[in-house]
Amino acid sequence: MKLRRPPPSRLLCLAIPVFWGIIVAAVPPIKEAPEGDAVRAQIVPLLRDLDSERFVVRQEAASRLGQLAAQPELAETVAAEFQRVLGSSGTSLEVRKQLEALLGKDAARPQPPQEHVSPEEIDRLIAQLEDNSYGVRVGAAKRLQWLLGNPKTVGPILNRLKRRMDGDGLTADARQWLEPLYSRAHALWLASSDPADWDLRPVSQGEMVRWLDELERTPESPSRPGQPRVEPAALREFRDLMARSEYVAKAEAMLKARLEKQGLSAGAAQRFQELLDLTRPAMVAECWFGARLSNTQHLIVGVPSMGPGAQRPSHFDRIDDKTARCVSGQNLSPGDYPVGVAIPHPKQPGYFFHLVNLTTPRHKLAYGYVTQNTEKKRLADISRRTFDRLLALRRPLDPTDVPVLAVLDSRELSRFAGRFFEVVDDRPLLENARENLPLLQPGGLPAPRPAYRPGVGPPNSAGWQLSQHRCLCVLLAANGTREAVPGLLKAIAAKRFLPPAPSTPEKLEWIAALAIAQRDPWPQADAWLGSLLGNTDALVIQQDAAPQLGATAAAILLERHREEPGQFGILPADDARFPTVRLAGYRFASREAQDKVQRWWREHEAKAAPARPGGAGH
Repeated sequence: MKLRRPPPSRLLCLAIPVFWGIIVAAVPPIKEAPEGDAVRAQIVPLLRDLDSERFVVRQEAASRLGQLAAQPELAETVAAEFQRVLGSSGTSLEVRKQLEALLGKDAARPQPPQEHVSPEEIDRLIAQLEDNSYGVRVGAAKRLQWLLGNPKTVGPILNRLKRRMDGDGLTADARQWLEPLYSRAHALWLASSDPADWDLRPVSQGEMVRWLDELERTPESPSRPGQPRVEPAALREFRDLMARSEYVAKAEAMLKARLEKQGLSAGAAQRFQELLDLTRPAMVAECWFGARLSNTQHLIVGVPSMGPGAQRPSHFDRIDDKTARCVSGQNLSPGDYPVGVAIPHPKQPGYFFHLVNLTTPRHKLAYGYVTQNTEKKRLADISRRTFDRLLALRRPLDPTDVPVLAVLDSRELSRFAGRFFEVVDDRPLLENARENLPLLQPGGLPAPRPAYRPGVGPPNSAGWQLSQHRCLCVLLAANGTREAVPGLLKAIAAKRFLPPAPSTPEKLEWIAALAIAQRDPWPQADAWLGSLLGNTDALVIQQDAAPQLGATAAAILLERHREEPGQFGILPADDARFPTVRLAGYRFASREAQDKVQRWWREHEAKAAPARPGGAGH
C-alpha cells in the first residue's frame, strides 16, 4: 500500500478553511466540564474581549471560545450564549463576524428555543426590522431566525410577517429585511412543522371568494430591474389555504368554476390554472451524479410519460412519503422503491435516483423551497435520510450500495459509519459489490473508467476482496471527517473488523483513522496520535518494511507542530497497493528514533501543562 502525502498545494488549500481550527487547537482543552452557569461565567468576559481594542486580547478570546465550542459536552451552552449575543442589538459587526464563524463550525449548534414566545415579543422584533439602527435590525433578524427553530413558533411568526408585508407604509428597504424571514418561515411551515401545531383560524367561504375576486381583477405587475416581483396578497393567502388539507377539495371546486367563467383575462386564467395544478398528484424523479443534480423528471402519478429517446415510458401509479410503485421505467424495473433517499442506479455506478412525493399542494409548495437550496445542502439532506434508513434496516450493505455511498455527503457518511460498525457485524462483500470498488477515486467521485495499477488484478480478482466494514474504511480514508472518529475508534477497540488477509493486507481501519487525523483533526487528535508513538505494528501485513502505525502517527503529529519527521529518524515507507488513501506511510529508522520522538512529545506535553486548568501555573 502506498500511503501518499498530498502535494504542498493541496495541503495549503486544506489549511485555509481550517484556520479557525488551527487557532482553536492551540488552546488547551478543559479536562472536566463545569456546570452550565460556570461555563457561562467563563464565556461572558471572553465575549466582551472579542470587542477589545487590542488585537492580542481579541485573538486570545476567539481562541478560547473556539476551544469551548469544540467540546461536545459544552457545545449546547456555548451556542446558546453565542445566540444570545447575536440577538442583541448592541453587538458590534466585528463580534458578529467572529461568532458566526464559530457557529458555522460543526462543533457548536444553537438549540431551538423551547419556551413559549409571546405575540408581543414577535411583534416587537418585527417592528425592529424597520428601526433606523442597523444593529437593531440585525439583532432582530437573528433573534427571529433562532425562534424559527421551534416548530411551534413558525406559524405565529409567519402570520405576523405576512400581516406586516401586506400592511400600509412598507418601504422597499423594510421589505428587503422582511422577505428573507418570510421565505424562511414559509418554507419551515410547509416542510418542517406539524399541521397539528399550526393553530390557524378558520377561513370562510366569503374570504375565499374575495381572494379569487382580487386575483381575477389584479393585473400582472411588471417586475422592476434588480427587484423581485411582488406577489398579490390574495395569491399568497389562497396558496397557503391550499396547504391546509381540509380546504383542498373546496378550493379545487372553486378554481374549476372560475376557469369556466366567460371573459376571464389571460393573466387571471394563468393564475387560476397554476393554483389548480397544485391539486394534481405528482412526483419528481431526480437523477444525481456525484454531488450534482444531473436530471429532473416531473411526472403525474398514474400517467405514463415518454421522454425523448426513451424505450419505455416512466410510469408510477402510487407514491406517498415512504414508498413509490414503479409500473414502467427507462432504468428502474417495476416494483416498490423508497421515497426521499438515494436509490442506486441499476446500470451506472456513481449515479443515483431520488424520488420526491408531490401528491398534495403542501408537498408541491414545499418542494419549491427545497430546490432553492444549494446542491451541497440538498445532497447532505438526502444522505442523512439514506443513512438513517440503512441503520434502521440494520442490514449488510447491498452490492449496489458501494458506489452510492462513495458519492454521498462525506460528513453524513462519517456519522453513519461509526453507527454501522456498531449495529451490523462485518462480513465479506458480495462479488458484484467488490467489482465497483476500483471505480472509487480520490474525492469520492467515480472515474469515467477504471484505471488499474501495475501488479493489481482485475476488479473481480482476489486483490480487491474487502469486507463491509473495511470497504467503509476505504471511503473514510479518502474523504472521512472527524464525525467518524468516536465510532471508528470504538469499533477498533471492540475488534469489530475482519482481520486483513493476503488479498487485502492493509489495516484499513487504522489507515482511515490516521487519514482523518491528518485531514480533519478533532480536538483530542494530538493526544490520540501521541498515544500511538510506542506502537510498531505494521499497517500492511506480510510485507517487508511496511508502514508502521506509531511512525505514521508520529509523522502526522510532528508535521502538525511544524517539525520535520526526517530529523527524528522517521522515514517514508513505500507500498503501491492502495490508490485512494491521501496519507504518507512511515517507519522508524531505529529504536533510538522512536525514543527520540517520544521524548519530544513528553517535553511538549510538559510545556503545555501549566496552561491547563489545575496545572502548575494555577
